[in-house]
Amino acid sequence: MPDRIPTYELYGEYLAGTRSDPVHHETIRERSSQHDWTIRLHRHRKLAQVFVLRTPGVAIRLGDLNFRSQEPVILLVPPGVAHGFRFPPDILGDVITLRPALLREDTAQRLSRLGEAGGAMLPRQGARHFDTIETLMAQLREAMRDFGPDRAELLDTILRLVLIYVDADRAAAQPLGALPAPQEQTLHESQVQAFCGAVEAHFASPMTLESYAAEVGVSKPHLNRLCRRILGTTPNALIRQRRLVEARHLLEFTRHSIADIAARAGFADPGYFSRSFRSDTGMTPGTYRRLHGS
Repeated sequence: MPDRIPTYELYGEYLAGTRSDPVHHETIRERSSQHDWTIRLHRHRKLAQVFVLRTPGVAIRLGDLNFRSQEPVILLVPPGVAHGFRFPPDILGDVITLRPALLREDTAQRLSRLGEAGGAMLPRQGARHFDTIETLMAQLREAMRDFGPDRAELLDTILRLVLIYVDADRAAAQPLGALPAPQEQTLHESQVQAFCGAVEAHFASPMTLESYAAEVGVSKPHLNRLCRRILGTTPNALIRQRRLVEARHLLEFTRHSIADIAARAGFADPGYFSRSFRSDTGMTPGTYRRLHGS
C-alpha cells in the first residue's frame, strides 16, 4: 500500500497510550459519528479487527476491493490490510480490535491462522453462529468494564470463543477474492515507528523535536516530512495527542488536581492544557472528569 494510507492504532489515533488490554471494544457509532459516518481508507499494521455490522447498506473497502453489504454481516480484517467504510447514519454494530502481541499463545495462534486465510465477510443468512457472536460481543463489552482479578482470563475466554465461531462460519463466507498482501515495513515506516516509540517513552518530558529526531537518527526537517507523509500529521501534533491520551486516563482513574494532571501529562502550562483539552474533546477537563471519572 502507498505511504499516503495512514497507519493508526485505532482510527484517528497513532499511539496506544495507556491501553494495555489485548482487545478493545467500541460500537460503530462511537467513532463513525465523529467523522460524518465515513472511516477513510487506513490500516493497522499490528492489529486485527472483527466488525459486526447489524445494519445493511454499508459501503466497504478492503484493499482494492469495493462492495456494499446487503444484509447484516461479520467482517474480519487481518493486520496490515487497508480498509475503509461509509456507514448509514442509523448504523448499529460493534468492532473489536485485537492486539496479537498481548493475547495468550493459543488465542494468538488461532487469530494468526484466520489472518493467513485473508479477510472474510460472513452474511447473517449463511453464518450459523451470527447471533452467538453478537451475544459474545455484548458480553465482551461488559467484561471490559470489569476490573476484577479475573478480568484478563475473562476477556481472553470471550475473545477465543468469538474467534472459534468466526472460524466455524468461514465456510459461509462471501468470497472477497485475493486481498493484497501487506507490504513489508519500509525504512521510513521503521523510522516513524521508532519516533512513536520515543514519544511513548518521553511524552511527559520537555524533550525537543531535535532530540527526538536525534534519537531516531534523522534530522528535524526529515522527521517532519516523514510524519506528514506516513502519518498525515506533524510530530508536535503526535506528541500533543499522546499527552491528551494520558490526561484523559488520569482524569478518569485518579483524583489528582487538574494542574497536577497537566504536569504529569507533559503540559508545562495548565492554561494551555485546558485550552488544548477543550479543543480536542469539546469540554473542560473538569467536565470530562465529572462525566467519565470512576
